[in-house]
Amino acid sequence: MVTLTNVKFVIRELKVDSAMPVIGLVLFFFLASVTTVSADCGPGFSGVRELTKKTPSYTLSTDEGSFQVFCYSGEAASPFLLWSSVTVRVKSLDGAPTIYVGHNKSEVCQKQNQQNLILYWLMISPDKVSLPPFERSCVGVEYASTTYIGLDKKAINVWSPACLVFGLLIFSYASTLSRNVLFYYSSGITVGVLASLLILVYMLSKLVPKKSGAVVLLAAGWSTALYLLQHMYLNLQSLLQGYLPYILGYLAVAALVSFAVCYRYGPVTNERSLDLIKWGIQLIGLTFVYNGTQLPAASLTIILLAVLWANIPERLAQAVRYYWRTWFPRKIRRLTQEEYEQQAREETRRALEQLRQFCNSPDCNTWKTVSRLEKCSPVRFAKFVEGDSHLSEDEVCAYDSEVSFDLPMEDSFEEDESFVSSNT
Repeated sequence: MVTLTNVKFVIRELKVDSAMPVIGLVLFFFLASVTTVSADCGPGFSGVRELTKKTPSYTLSTDEGSFQVFCYSGEAASPFLLWSSVTVRVKSLDGAPTIYVGHNKSEVCQKQNQQNLILYWLMISPDKVSLPPFERSCVGVEYASTTYIGLDKKAINVWSPACLVFGLLIFSYASTLSRNVLFYYSSGITVGVLASLLILVYMLSKLVPKKSGAVVLLAAGWSTALYLLQHMYLNLQSLLQGYLPYILGYLAVAALVSFAVCYRYGPVTNERSLDLIKWGIQLIGLTFVYNGTQLPAASLTIILLAVLWANIPERLAQAVRYYWRTWFPRKIRRLTQEEYEQQAREETRRALEQLRQFCNSPDCNTWKTVSRLEKCSPVRFAKFVEGDSHLSEDEVCAYDSEVSFDLPMEDSFEEDESFVSSNT
């Protein structure tokens, strides 16, 4: 069994030279993370309570102890609860309590006993935790003042179906997004802003005189960056209220630098690189799909169907689309008389404009076009090409007279019909 005493003994036996302190420190971090601790709860433990429909909330006081474990038994797996959610909210009157989550009481107590280890120094306790709705889970709360704990259950969490649909869309349009310039710059700027904390850690490592110290700082760079991101997320409201100008300035500078880097190298054009980007986008989409439901079996089934559909042969896909349109035809709305006349005028105007542009272009053979004219004189056609109307004055007058002749006929027919109906 690995204990902290064994870790200290191993470090003492290491020879001290320029690189050994770094190796010893890294080894200490690793062994401390796997150190076996007791599964018994520490002092102040007052027992285990169940969170159910009858008792969904509790109020804790220091008279009862300083550490309690609450367990949720879970519900039977059902397809009607694919998007359900279970959340435990914790509120304290004085300071934020420390929360430990596990599958049972022993795991929770084991995490409580690990709080003095190095890897738990940077631990931040949120005011709410999400639990799997179909599994038994336990939450340990370590508090120093009156604390309220409550169970919040939702049959449909809107974020779950949104996550599922978003993942399917990303997976379906991965090929298009990998070649889209706007997506290239927006994703590059986003990654640059999020990775700027790690860049700051790298710049700080340049100030460390010894190479070993820089290695240690870089080894903990991602952990430090993740800790800062988590701290900013949990305290986002207070940070925005007190440091809004500085935050906006920092984001603007990081975005401009990221845009400059993306503009310097330009969009990716290599086909193999584009394939790697597409596969990365698809992997991100499948990750969203997997987290889009509370049943892993349902998520894996959707992922399998999406992968099979993406790799289906084109002939089979066309056959499926054909039979789908045959069995479920789309309803086509017919045009009204006014819409038909409006569309006819618009299409006629557009076709005449395209003809005029072609005749004015170098691709048009003028003599060959004039020789094909039968009912139109070359002079009239030349005037049309120069911008005149395609109708003559006689044709316009004949059309107006025909329309004006049809209208009285319709009016008289309506008058005769009304006269007959009134007499009868």
